[in-house]
Amino acid sequence: MRSGAIGLLVAIAVLAPGSAAAQTRASLPDIEDEVMCPICGTLLQLSDSPQAERERELIRRLIAQGEDKQQIKDALVNEYGEEVLATPDSSGFDLTAWVLPLVALGGAVLGVTVWLRRRRRLTVAPAEPLDPAEAERLKADLSRHPR
Repeated sequence: MRSGAIGLLVAIAVLAPGSAAAQTRASLPDIEDEVMCPICGTLLQLSDSPQAERERELIRRLIAQGEDKQQIKDALVNEYGEEVLATPDSSGFDLTAWVLPLVALGGAVLGVTVWLRRRRRLTVAPAEPLDPAEAERLKADLSRHPR
């Protein structure tokens, strides 16, 4: 029984790296929607230019060599420059492209919340009836002011 458990553990250890590699294997469609054609400035998946075809061929060649997604993106940046990436960098000025939409969404949620609370406060609850003395005084005060 013990040797069977050890054999099972060895089999899992041998097979696990292969299955992990299969899950992280890069594919052309997975990369095409994250990089740009340097000539047209559109997503590679939407471009039909000759340059886009050369870029796809480079990606296919790197996939065949066993490169992962990040290695392929790094190779594309080395070949075409930072502009080839469709997603902004996560530091410096490009960070605003990630942060600004979140700030705008937060501001919108806050604005709607404040508006709803004010609106709720403006709703007038039914008033209690005035006692006859107060009603008479109110009527006298209102009659002194012209409309």
